[in-house]
Amino acid sequence: MDIKGNFSDFSELSSIGLTRGSVARIENGRGTVLRVETGSVWVTQDGSRKDVLLQAGESFRIERDGATVLSALGPRFALVSFEPSIPATPTRAASRR
Repeated sequence: MDIKGNFSDFSELSSIGLTRGSVARIENGRGTVLRVETGSVWVTQDGSRKDVLLQAGESFRIERDGATVLSALGPRFALVSFEPSIPATPTRAASRR
């Protein structure tokens, strides 16, 4: 079965899944609301002295531009949704076909 035709070209993300120990980086996401749907996530913003720990059902608005790093914690998978959606840049591996 050829699945190439089933791929979509995504330019924005509305959610991301993270496994324990994995990280995601958001650039210049000021104003974006992060909502943890499942699991728990550690949030660090560039230039901020305070980090935030979010549990399932909790949300946080990114307060500044620069890098915001999300890290999944605990033994479970974490699902984080974004409002509004954030621009997505494909990784080198994802852009190969």
